[in-house]
Amino acid sequence: MAVRPGRTSLVRFAQESWQELQKVTWPSRETVVRLTFIVLLISVLIGIYIFVFDNIFTATITQGILGNPGATPAPAGP
Repeated sequence: MAVRPGRTSLVRFAQESWQELQKVTWPSRETVVRLTFIVLLISVLIGIYIFVFDNIFTATITQGILGNPGATPAPAGP
């Protein structure tokens, strides 16, 4: 029974990939945790920044340009 050419190339690819992965310098656990924390912190800060300026922009458009269409009129007195 002969081995198909496609199968040998797949095995060779897997072996070469494994050899390349052995050459990689992996970061330490402390480095991964520290950099993950930094990414999360920056993401939260950017989210807060976008939230604040979106609310300012919405208030400016709603009150300044559209004349506050969401406000309900005051009820008439007796």
